[in-house]
Amino acid sequence: MNKLFIRLVVAFVAFSFGLVLTNLTKPRYTYKAPFQYQSVLVFEYSGSQDEAQIREIYRQYGPAQTRRDRQFFERIETEDFTLTVDNMKLSREEDIKWMEDRAPDMVYTNRVDYVKVFDGLAVAHGYLQARDDSGVVRVWPFADVWVKKNGAWRIQSTVSQ
Repeated sequence: MNKLFIRLVVAFVAFSFGLVLTNLTKPRYTYKAPFQYQSVLVFEYSGSQDEAQIREIYRQYGPAQTRRDRQFFERIETEDFTLTVDNMKLSREEDIKWMEDRAPDMVYTNRVDYVKVFDGLAVAHGYLQARDDSGVVRVWPFADVWVKKNGAWRIQSTVSQ
């Protein structure tokens, strides 16, 4: 008991001494420079036609996933596409294989909440929903990065939870 008490006292003294030293070495007054504004030029345009093309692809997305349409996904995903989901990173081929291995009774639908087009790049956010025959529904939020290659919009990467 006596050794424990001595150890606690030594620890307390060392801790207190450390606090005192920290306060002595910390500057009392600090000068904060006023905030500097930087102008950032963003190339953005309405993209209404481009946004419409992307939303049309999303309209086809759920039914294509339901019927496991490999050609659809090979057409809309870039060759170096990546899917990041549940701490896994999948290539386009791994993503398509994963889709093909899913239960055959799944019906997929999606909802796109947001599409923003910047020149040859676009970002989109929405939800993918899967419903099985028993009525169980799973919902995955997603964020997609799109690129325009040879006049066609393709998904470069998807992040989902």
